[in-house]
Amino acid sequence: SAHTNTPCLRPRYLLYNLLCRLGIVEPIVGCGHLKINKLDEILSFVTPTLALVDSRSVCGIEHLHQAATLSLTAHNNGSNLSNDKSTEVLLFLTAQRQIAKALKLAGISDNTESIGWVSFDTVSTDFLKVVDEDDSVISISKFDYTKFADDIDASLEDQLKQKIIMTRTATLPVQPR
Repeated sequence: SAHTNTPCLRPRYLLYNLLCRLGIVEPIVGCGHLKINKLDEILSFVTPTLALVDSRSVCGIEHLHQAATLSLTAHNNGSNLSNDKSTEVLLFLTAQRQIAKALKLAGISDNTESIGWVSFDTVSTDFLKVVDEDDSVISISKFDYTKFADDIDASLEDQLKQKIIMTRTATLPVQPR
């Protein structure tokens, strides 16, 4: 039928969305070092359901989980700012409303050596071949405060700085347009 050609109406997609809404399925987050330095090849893995971000744009794994959950919630309740969940992750992660700004802040670039990712579907084995998984690449101490939050006092405890960043992420939906 005509409905099976539309990605969002495929039975697998509908089932996945239903399971996400029920809280049965969670987005998959991960991180690691890139094994390749070919930007085009790395970016070829990005899909509407797989977001890749520079690890320095993530203030701890909780920040990445939060952006994934908020993206999923926004898409499930119709308050999304972008068409793709993967792009929505970037917007929440950076607390930006403009995709171009979010990409500039958290997107993969030629000098990206390690990444974080969020998947709203299964992670392809081809993708996992180009990443050496390593939880240590995402941490509060490796977060680039100068790029995202130069107004935060550097002498504050890491946990407090992370709370400030995550509060900004969480308030994106209520910021004026």
